[in-house]
Parts: sequence; structure tokens; C-alpha cells
Amino acid sequence: MSIYLDEKNPGKHPPFDDASPDIVEYVRYLEVIAGKSANTAFSYYCDLRGFSRFMKRRRGLVPADTEIKDIDPKGLDTAFWGSVSKEDIYEYLYFLNRECGNKKSSAQNGCAKLLARRLASLHGFYDYLVNQVNKLTENPTASIKPPKQDKVLPKYLTAEQSMDLLESTQYQSDFPERDYCMVVLFLNCGMRLSELVGMDLGDIDLEQRQIRLFGKGHKERMVYLNEACVEALQLYLAKRNTMEGLNPKEKAVFVTRRRKERISNRRVEQLVTGAMKAAGLKGFSTHKLRHTAATLMYQTGNVDILTLKQLLGHSSVGTTQIYTHLQEFQVRAAIEQNPLGNVEPKKKTLDTTEAKTGENRETLPPEEDSAEMPSGPMEAFDGAAQDGFRVDVSGMLDKPEND
Repeated sequence: MSIYLDEKNPGKHPPFDDASPDIVEYVRYLEVIAGKSANTAFSYYCDLRGFSRFMKRRRGLVPADTEIKDIDPKGLDTAFWGSVSKEDIYEYLYFLNRECGNKKSSAQNGCAKLLARRLASLHGFYDYLVNQVNKLTENPTASIKPPKQDKVLPKYLTAEQSMDLLESTQYQSDFPERDYCMVVLFLNCGMRLSELVGMDLGDIDLEQRQIRLFGKGHKERMVYLNEACVEALQLYLAKRNTMEGLNPKEKAVFVTRRRKERISNRRVEQLVTGAMKAAGLKGFSTHKLRHTAATLMYQTGNVDILTLKQLLGHSSVGTTQIYTHLQEFQVRAAIEQNPLGNVEPKKKTLDTTEAKTGENRETLPPEEDSAEMPSGPMEAFDGAAQDGFRVDVSGMLDKPEND
């Protein structure tokens, strides 16, 4: 890793020049031409630096026992990138999978997600070299598909847990007005961390009860404020505007208590984590507050998916659909509310099969060894579960093998 690169705080280090020139140019292209956010461009930058280190060791440009993190990612030219083969890409993915699997805290789906993201970075980089600047003629990643990922339902707070979190921000914080306001906006507006941190005073219109946000790709959208948001903002802004030492020209909405400057993403994450811990909530990140807002609005606010898509700032409905998951009790309730759920069968009409003697099967005497018929469908299910669902396998036993 670079001696100055702080991957959790990309704004706190010199320009992104700790990589090969092609990578640096690609990152600039992502931000300026493709309109990607600074965080997205930075993620691609880190991924490609990691691939540079791997390829240096694979090609023998550094001693074989050199730790990946100690390899200088610079010094690779366009000709080198052109020499990378599909086999190199696969070896890189195998390497990442081994490294991910060695971490005890990593789940299999987490590894697949990591590999998919790193492969996406390489896809984008080579697409740029081949189709945008025409430095190369072949893309070694073109036919490589990302590993399959299991669909995981988003984790979110219940309404009761959300209230506990709001309570904790009021009593465990040294700047409760600010921290409470941030959590209220997360839970009610479903905004991203970067959107909250990037808010300026000019983006807020309390009279019209709305906030202007800039999402991924610098896309602008308006988010409307409910009473809780308006009250929290009024409370915080009154405190903010009386802070000693605050520069009158500071336009950031949320500022730090000591330096009186725009709060960082990392600091917000630390504050939310602390509030979560104080509320006895474990396993939730700051982004889970966005999941919470979306899920609760969809489940209890009668919000359709298109409205939710606009509110969250998604470019595709497919992305929004992960927030529309239903809980088990909702699925059960939906089945029970089916208007056909109370229809009772009429036995005489239902059982019309007659024996050859002309007698109805219902009147035939039961066989001595026959089991008692279940009284209803659930009893039949319970019996099958205890006995085990099975098929007749006698036809597969002692069957002679074909020559």
C-alpha cells in the first residue's frame, strides 16, 4: 500500500498518481467524462492498483516472496496492459478468492461480491483502453463473467429499533443536535452517506420543506421533508449558527465540533456506529439506515416501487426491487387473504370416481391395514413431514447393470 494513500479518507492525500499513467488517466476519465462519483472513481483506482501489484509478482518483476501490499504499483506501461491475457485475469480472481477465503469473517457471498467488483474494475479499464482511447485492440476481460452471487435480503432496523437509535443519539453524543438530525434524515429520507455529507446550506428550503441532493454520477434530485426532518433541521441549524469560531462562509450543513469544517464520511460512520452500540444494536452499518427508510416506507407507507425509485435516486427499478422484500408474516397474511382460501370442497361433487361395480368409492369399506385419513390438509402435511416425503424406490434396487 502507498505510504500516503488513506483508502478510508480519499480526500486526505495528494492526487491519484500512485499508479501507472493509464490508470491515472482512466480515473480522470471516470470522474470528468463518465460522471462517476469521487468514491466510485476512487474504488476503481484502488482495485486497479491491486491488480498492478499482482501482475508485477506474477510476471517476476519483484521477488516471488514479496507481500502484495509492499509492491509498488507504478511503472507499468500500455504495452504491459496489452500483454495481459485471459489466463492472467482468471489467476487474479483465483488469488482474490483464496485471500478472501482465508479471512474467517468472510462469507462465501461476500467473496463473490468482491470478485465481481474487482472484475468490473478491470472490465471498465480495458473497455476504456480499447474503445475510448484506442490504445489497445483486444479486451482480455470481454468474455469473462462475474461469479454468481446469492440474492441477499437487505438488513434493516425495525421501527422500534429505529426509535431506540434516535434516543441514543440524544444522550450519548457530545453534539446531540447534529447527530440526531443526521440520523433523522437517514431514516426518513433514505439518503446516501455521501449525499448527507455533501449537503450545503443552499440546498435546504425549509419553507418549501425540501432538500436538493446530488447522488451518484452528480445526478440531482429533490427530497421532501416531513415534520420530523423539519424539526430536527431547525433545532440543529439554530445550534450550528451560534457556534463560536465557525467561518460565516462555511456552506456545509453538517460540520465538525472542533475544526468547524465539513464533516467527513468516516466521522459520520463513527458517530452512527457509536449510537448503534449505545442502543444495543449490532451488525448494522450506516448504509443500513438507507435500507431501513426504504423498507419501512414500502411496507407501511403505501409507497409504490416507482415512487421509491425516485425517492432513493436509483437509475433502475431493478436496483429498487431489493428493498421491496416481504417478511414471512406478510407472505403468510397474503396467502390467508386469498378470497379462495375459505372455499370448502363438497365431497360428493369432488369424489365422482366410481368403481366398476357402480358403487361410489366413498362407500367402499376401508382395508384393514389402511391408515386413518387425515382430517384436513394441515394434518396431512404434518403427517408427511414426520414420516418423510418419499417415492417408491424399489424399481431402482438390485437392478442389473447394463454392459
